[in-house]
Order: sequence, then C-alpha cells, then structure tokens
Amino acid sequence: MAALKTLIDQINQFVSTYAARLELKDWAVWHYDQLCRYLDRYDSIRRTYAGAITPGDVLAQMLDVVSAGTKPRSDGLTDVGLGACHRREARLSLVPEDHIHAVLDWADKSSLPVVTVPAGTLAVLVAPMGAGKSEEAERWWHQGLEEAGADPRVAIPVWVDARKAVPDLVDAITRAGGDPATGLGRVVIDDLDGIAPEQVAYLLREARILLAAHPDAQILATCRPGVDLGKVVVHEIAPWPARKGKELLDLVLGDEARMAFQEREVQDLLTSPLQVLSVASRILAGEDARVSGLELLSGLAASVIKGRRTGHPTTQTWDRLARLAVRILNVGGPVSAQQFGHEAEVWELTDTGLVVQEGARLRFALPVFEQHFGAQALRRGAVRLEEIAAADTFPRWRYAIAFAVNASHSDEAENLMLRLARANPAAASWVFDEIARGTKQEDGMCEAEDKARAAVAQMVPADFDERRTAETVGTWLREALDAYVEGFGPLSGSLLDLQDGRLPRWGVWVKEGWVAVSPSRFSFGSPAVTPLAVHPRNREDPEWLWWSQFLFPRDPLGRWDWAGGKIRKPLERVVRRGALLVPPDSTLARERLWYLAQKLRLRSSSPNTVVVPELRQRVEAMMERVRASVSFTHQAAGYTFDAADVRWMHSKLDGVTDDLLRRPYGAPDQKSPRHRSNWQGYSALLTLRINMEILRDAIVGYQQLVESSFPALATALGLYTALPVSAEGMVVMPEDDTDGSYSGLLYTLRPKAAGRRNDPPEVDLDLWTEPGFGPSEPFPGGPVGSKTNFHRPYYQDCELPTGSARPATAFAYEWLIRDLKAVGWLSATARLSE
Repeated sequence: MAALKTLIDQINQFVSTYAARLELKDWAVWHYDQLCRYLDRYDSIRRTYAGAITPGDVLAQMLDVVSAGTKPRSDGLTDVGLGACHRREARLSLVPEDHIHAVLDWADKSSLPVVTVPAGTLAVLVAPMGAGKSEEAERWWHQGLEEAGADPRVAIPVWVDARKAVPDLVDAITRAGGDPATGLGRVVIDDLDGIAPEQVAYLLREARILLAAHPDAQILATCRPGVDLGKVVVHEIAPWPARKGKELLDLVLGDEARMAFQEREVQDLLTSPLQVLSVASRILAGEDARVSGLELLSGLAASVIKGRRTGHPTTQTWDRLARLAVRILNVGGPVSAQQFGHEAEVWELTDTGLVVQEGARLRFALPVFEQHFGAQALRRGAVRLEEIAAADTFPRWRYAIAFAVNASHSDEAENLMLRLARANPAAASWVFDEIARGTKQEDGMCEAEDKARAAVAQMVPADFDERRTAETVGTWLREALDAYVEGFGPLSGSLLDLQDGRLPRWGVWVKEGWVAVSPSRFSFGSPAVTPLAVHPRNREDPEWLWWSQFLFPRDPLGRWDWAGGKIRKPLERVVRRGALLVPPDSTLARERLWYLAQKLRLRSSSPNTVVVPELRQRVEAMMERVRASVSFTHQAAGYTFDAADVRWMHSKLDGVTDDLLRRPYGAPDQKSPRHRSNWQGYSALLTLRINMEILRDAIVGYQQLVESSFPALATALGLYTALPVSAEGMVVMPEDDTDGSYSGLLYTLRPKAAGRRNDPPEVDLDLWTEPGFGPSEPFPGGPVGSKTNFHRPYYQDCELPTGSARPATAFAYEWLIRDLKAVGWLSATARLSE
C-alpha cells in the first residue's frame, strides 16, 4: 500500500501534456483515495476475481483512463450516442431493414412513462427473457443523454455490460466513457443474470460503494428473475397491453398483420416486444403464428433466416451456431472470435443476422438465439443434460432445456424429462411448468373423460386387452415417479413408502379413461405392476386396501404433473413437521428431539429439562404400538405423532447417554412474574449471545438440510447458491419495554463474495436497549417484497426466538421453504408448524 503513495508524483509528470481543464491531479487524488478504500475493505474479494493488485497495475489503469479522458465533451456525447444506436439496432435484428427506422421512431414516441431512479439509488429492472428490460433501461439512459446534451453540468450517462464490470466496476465505467473524477450521473449495468451469483453479490456491493462516493449518481441494472439481488429497489416490468403489441406488429408487417388478428392465440402473444417481433418473423417466413409462447421463441432463429435471407445456411453453419451457443452458455458471456474460428467462419455466422461481432468477441443478437441453438446442441448430444442441469449452469441453460423438450417428439421429450428428473428434480419441475404455462385448459367432466380415453387409446395398441392396457398404463406412470424417487435420493424414503429405495408393487385398473392405482401392502418385488380386472374397492384381497383414482393424463408430458403431485403432498407434510433429513449430531436434530419430548409432557420433567429414562420408557411403549399397527397416530399437546416420529425418536434416544435433556441454548436467567413470552425470561446480554448462536446454527442447519435432503436440487436453491453468507443485525430490547411490544430481532443475510461454502458462518449482532420504540431505521432501504427465494427482503423483523423449543430450526426451514416454493415443490401456504 505504501508504494501506491508514489503514484500521485508519478502521474504529475504527465500533467503538462494535457489541458489544465482535465484537473488530472485532482482526478488522481480521488482515484487513489477510492483505491485505498476498496483495497482496505475488499482486498480478499478482489483477489478472488482479479488476483493480487500491484501498483503497476493501478498506474497502467490510470494512464489508460487519462488517455480516454482527453476527448472533448462533444466527442464523448457523440461516442456514447453511436454506441446506443448500435445497441438498439442489434436488438432489432428481427425487424426488416427497411422498417428499422420507423420502429425506432415509434419507440421514441412511446407515451409510456420512463422508469424513475432517484439520485443515490440502485434499482434493478426484473422481467423474463424478451420482456423489454434492456429497452426500458435504454429509454431511461437516453433521457439522461438528452439532459447531458442540453446541460454541460450533467454527467454523460454510461452503459456497462455486467460481464465487463467484474471485477472492477469503476474501471468498466471509466472505459465506457464515464469520469468518476468529475462526477457520475446515470449508469446502466445490463444483464446481471449473465454472471455468476457470487459475482452479482460482489458487483452490487461495488455499486453501493460507488453511490456512497457519488450520492447524485443513479444506477439501473437489468436482470431476469432467478437471481438473489439483496438490498435493491426492484422494478418489475408489466406485460405489454395487446394494443401496443398490435401497433408494433402493424408497423413491422403492414397489411399482413390484420390476418393474424383473426386468431385469439396471436393476441395473447402480443405482451412483450420479443414475442411481437417473433410473431412478425413467423408471418414474414410464411409460417403459422398460432403457437404457444415457448414454441414461438424456440423457432425464432429459423424464422429469421427464412424471412430475411436468400438461400439457406449449410449444415456446417448450423453446427457452428450450436457450438457457439454452447461456448457462450457455459462461460456465461461473449467468446473470443479468434479462438472460436477463422475469419471466414466468423463472417459466415454474422451473415445469418443471428450473431453480432463486437470488437474481438462474438455474441448472439438476442439471448433467445443462444437458447435456441443451445437446445439444438442438447438434442444432438453435444452437451450432457446431466451436467448442465445439475451444475451451477442450469440458470443459464434452463430455457435451452425447455426449448429442447418442447421441440422434441413425444418419446424424445419424455426421455429428456426422465433424465432431468433423475439429475435435478427442481430443474424438471421448472421446465415442466414453463412448457405447461398457458397451455392448460379447464375442461368439463365429459370433455375431460373423452380426452382421457383418447389419450389411452393413443398410447395402447388396439389389440391390447384390459390386462395389457392396465400394465402398460401403470408402467408408464410408475416410470415418472421412479425418476423423481431417484432424483430426490435419500429423502424419497420420507415421502413415499419405499423398501431399499424401491416403490411397492402396484395393482392397476384402467377403464374408460379412468385409472386406479393401489400400492401393495406386502410386496416390493417383481412384477412392479399387476393388472387388476376388478376395481380395488370391489376386491376382498387385503393386499390392495388403499387406492387412488384419477383420469389418465391428457396433456403432453402430463404424467410429470401427476408424479409431481404424488411427491408434493408428502413433501409438504414432512416440511411442515420439520422432519427432513439432517446429520445425527445436527443442532436441528437435537432441537427436534427436545420439541417432541416436550409435547409428550412427562410428569417428572420440568419446563427446562426432560428426564431421559422416563422419555425412553414412553417412546418404547409407543414403538410397540407402531410395530403392531398398519397406521399409527397419537395426539399430545396439540401435536399428532405418527409412526415416523416414533421411529425417529426411538433411534435418536439410542445415542443419548445423559439422564437429562436440556432446553436448547439454556434456561432463563431472570426471576420475575409470569412472562407473556418465553424470551422475556432472559436478560439482554444473554439474549444477544443466544441469538448469535441461533443464527449461526440456523445457517449451518439450512446447509445440512439441503445437502442431506436435496443433494440434486442444491444448485437450484437460492440461499444455498449464495453460501457462504454472514448474518448481521440487531437485538432490540428497550429497557422500558415492560410488555415486550417493541422488542425483537432484526437481521439480514449477506452473501460473501470471498470464501468457501463450508466456511463457518459469521454472525454480528448489536444490542439496542435505549428507551423508546427502538431504532427507526436500522438498515437503510427498508424491506423489499419477497415473491420468490431470489427476491429476498433486505432485513427480517421477527419476535425474539430466545426460549423457543426449536429456534434454529424455525429460521432454517423458513429459508428452505421459500426456496422450495420458488422451484415449484411447495404450495404458497406451506410453513413449519408451531
């Protein structure tokens, strides 16, 4: 660090070369201060992404910026204006060339309000692919350009791609034409989802530091759903009204567009700019526009080439496009043109209108193109589905996988879903929901029965009798459920009745489109499916006592909806009871034993201890009933024990050597009249210490839940992908809060850009005991609405968990439940039972 102090003197020698108005020395002093600040606070983070920072590196960076800073302001305005034109035209690669200017004029005259970003604010535009995030950001950025052109005191706006902003946002802004020395105005960081989750956390942290140094600056980023954004202002882009979509379609197609509006399906597609231009491309290519949204996007690349190019690309060109897509999706950004191929190959790709060359790097004109050709690569076997689904690349590959499944014929699509369910059930759930969105229709009972009969007839050859039909249908349904059993791994035994990881034999009855499935009570061997000539309810055979009846799945991939339903209900029950798998020595396991023991209310036990011999005797008596019963339940203190609870307690007590179980985190230390809440029996300092332990154990417990119960889903779960995290917050216990109305715990989880996933979590809580209501603004920015696991509140405000039976469990399950809801495996009402 001492060597950096010489940089000011080294740069002074260059001052005479440039005009005095550049105030180069002031700039250098400012940059030096910033670098000191960054290095002091984030040296370990920057080493992770950029290696060690040397004085020579800093000097080279400064001199590069000095050279860029010599341009007059008018030249800077011209340069950024040309860059904006290039970006806009690249996004309009779907529009016929002779219509591009008309479309740009139409967009400029749009009456929709421009997004508002107050000074000193970091905001993010969030919307699915093709919804117009970059276009909205461009309008906001262009508004700043007009202001800068009219007033020399307004800083020139800056546009930065997120991939170029890591590891140094300040450097990227400077190279894009910004001047941190004289001030910053509007800054756009485009495509946050194009970088790794830990890089997103780091980049947003850098953006907040930059705003602290430039309180008049405004930063607007764009991102698809599915990224943990932390403390930012989120603007979700609403779908376009059909009227606006029709205006754009009329502008691109003219009279040809009127024919399309005779179809209801086309009107439903006019809700985003990408979908509107995709409809136009299909019509220009002479194709039918009556398709689903997913089919529309997955076939877009072919429509563009058919509608705009003479001749057809060779097979070699398509292969190169697929290879380019794989490279881009795997690395998460543009690739070097020189490393990809020679000039003729690059020209061949850019000539299709699908690929853009920016400097020395290649990218697709639209993200949907890379997903389309990524899907082709997947279908051809150029990439392994298991690798892109189970690794951290799934967020980048997810649309490509959905495109591949949707574009495949039924047998190939089913095979892809089977492999996906085995590799990552969360990915399979997301892909099915994406394909099924907008295609399900509510049928009347008669129509549903007719469709179910037709679906069975389509699957089963005409010469099959009832026995062979039932065997075929049962085997087909069971195959999907077996795939999910394999994908969920050890957890499957807690969700379904398994033996050695296998489902019991099924008795299956099929008639007139209706299916009844009855699991065997006794057998887990072969054959897996036994046809039943008589409905299970009419049989006296004790093997087939339990059964469920439903209409045969009528929609494409419908068995995955059925199989998912067989998993979701028991999964929700296990989660609600807090009975997921964890290691035997986990804090969550100890809390569960205490919680269940308390529910039994043993006579010799106290509120803070449980006598183990008496507990063991009680559990052994319950275990005898479990062994002798087909189904066991026991009500105690508002909790319903089942056979799984009793078996777990019986096994857990075998490892307990003490004579007493003690309350987690210790007994109260305050002797006072009857408390309204358990936590009021604890002093402020003890509460602080205990809550730090609880949050630390909860973070570890959450990771154990994921690794033990959801190994294949781990990379899809939001908090897990952000690990390691640290917890920060405040224990609020005002000294005059006699009834506990103003006390509570405020905390936030912060991803740590540096460190390993298994590093011990860091927890830092402050204690507030001042009289009054407590801190009015403990964390700037306030809470942000949380719709999925990726849009987390900045802080949580909750009752103090001190004295609760399973406080760490409550936090860990709260985070996990939010994650599982986001990937489609829990309902909106799921929660941990109190």
